[in-house]
Amino acid sequence: MYAELRILIVSVFILGCSGKTSNSEDSVNENPTAIVSENYIYLSHTRLDTNDGVYSKIYDINFDDFDMTLLGGDLAEESFENNDITAHLNAVFDLTNKNTLWSIGNHDRTTDQRFREVTNKNKYHFRNKNDIAFITLDSQDSLSSIVGAQKEFLFGVLDTVSSKSIVVLSHKLIFMNEHPFMDPLINTVCNGKKGDCYYCHNDNNFQSEIYPKFLDAKNRGIDIYFIGGDLGYKTSTFEYIDTNDITFLGNGIWYLNEDNQVLLLNNTNGLLTYNFAPIDTLIN
Repeated sequence: MYAELRILIVSVFILGCSGKTSNSEDSVNENPTAIVSENYIYLSHTRLDTNDGVYSKIYDINFDDFDMTLLGGDLAEESFENNDITAHLNAVFDLTNKNTLWSIGNHDRTTDQRFREVTNKNKYHFRNKNDIAFITLDSQDSLSSIVGAQKEFLFGVLDTVSSKSIVVLSHKLIFMNEHPFMDPLINTVCNGKKGDCYYCHNDNNFQSEIYPKFLDAKNRGIDIYFIGGDLGYKTSTFEYIDTNDITFLGNGIWYLNEDNQVLLLNNTNGLLTYNFAPIDTLIN
């Protein structure tokens, strides 16, 4: 499988943002009266039980049909185990492209430096594209809590962002923890059980420290969409809109399941719509 898809990873020294947002405003609609419509695809948990590729139907998706590819983590069994598998993933998902964002999961364990070498981005990253702010988080750092430099980066973005919408990518559905409706669903929705381990959905600081900052942005008129990718075993989709009209989504694949779905998003002048679609509808 490698021989057919393997390509060399081209070294392009353009790093993603790690705490500063000024260099990330790289895609702005210069004509505000024009209608700009873009389509994005979100995929997660594409791994197999062996480290020789990804879920077979992924190869039949034409990613050129989409303006961005959003990846929710656990792409391969061990995504950084060797150069062959990382080159293979780059061939499939075009990881070095600035329009490919990847929120790493527990099967994507690697150093910060190695992640930058493979993707030309940092593990937590900000990009503005046509009036949507995309924030990629590393939920494996500090076992589901957002702390330290990553927390400082996130708060800096949320304090200054002026886009119409914010889309947050995180492997773990960290927003479910301690929420009165979502917390009891963790063990029936998420791949990782509620607990205390590297692959678990761990207790974290989302509700106490992180959610209030998103609420501040929401109160400034910015729509918030938070997407987690640790799904697939038990269900392929999750959706919850809270009383403040903040949207929480989950999506993932398991290669043995027949009813896998993907998350499709449309951005029309900064206004986001989304729907879940069977993966078979994307295959010619």
